[in-house]
Amino acid sequence: MATKHLIVKAARTALGLSRKDLAELAGLSDRTIYNIETAQDYVLLDTLMKVRSVFRERGVELVEPNERSGWGLFFVTDDGDR
Repeated sequence: MATKHLIVKAARTALGLSRKDLAELAGLSDRTIYNIETAQDYVLLDTLMKVRSVFRERGVELVEPNERSGWGLFFVTDDGDR
């Protein structure tokens, strides 16, 4: 089952963003992005929402876990399809 830190790194990499790029776009420190991706620290909801917003603006939707699966990604096309 994928975990939040792996999904964040996968989304960032798929978008061709460096940790520094993502940090700047989300208004966070590079260290915060590193901590998220390496599961070094608890991630505050506000912090995760900033990262999700950057991804969403670029067509990548983080999907929260449910009873059947873990974290996931959707790539949204221009016409809104997943």
